Amino acid sequence: MVQARCGDPEERLIQGLRQADPGAYAELYDRFAQRVHKFVSWRLSGDSQTAEEITVHALAEAVRGIHRYDARRSSLLSWLFAIASRQAVAELRHRQRRKSVPASVQVPLDSVAEETLVSDPAGELAARIEAQRQVDKLRSHLSPLEMEVLVLQGAYELTAREIGQVLGKSERAINSLLHRAKVKARERLRNDGQER
Repeated sequence: MVQARCGDPEERLIQGLRQADPGAYAELYDRFAQRVHKFVSWRLSGDSQTAEEITVHALAEAVRGIHRYDARRSSLLSWLFAIASRQAVAELRHRQRRKSVPASVQVPLDSVAEETLVSDPAGELAARIEAQRQVDKLRSHLSPLEMEVLVLQGAYELTAREIGQVLGKSERAINSLLHRAKVKARERLRNDGQER
């Protein structure tokens, strides 16, 4: 990869992408593909295969549009998440227009292979079902936007500023959403604990 004068690895990567350095393309994929894929897979309710396609398309779009990237406005990761998010939303809209097997009953093949490697498959499955049940309860109690900001902060460790960049909202609006979502989530989980 072309070495930039700047010592920041992200700046060197961006400069390499702008110079069409093939090593920079590989580095972009190696550094960000897994996180972008995980994010897109979550947005698509676990559809790993489509998430992989969107990840590849999002990274390719980022390479083509690297001249539009402004490091003063967002981190590279939040910019990639924003690109991937737009593509995931387009996929969800496309799905609404056609009939298909509901994503909730689809099982990706790679998850079947993972399940066979677990030493206690029944216990692992029970834990995953319970976790999914809790998430579903929260999902029914929170707005989609509140759920998304919680996931972006908790699972992807994005800051409120970065979440705002992904969702096209101000940092202040995201902080407000995060606060409201956390209060509602705590309330829901506390009420569930009292019902048992």
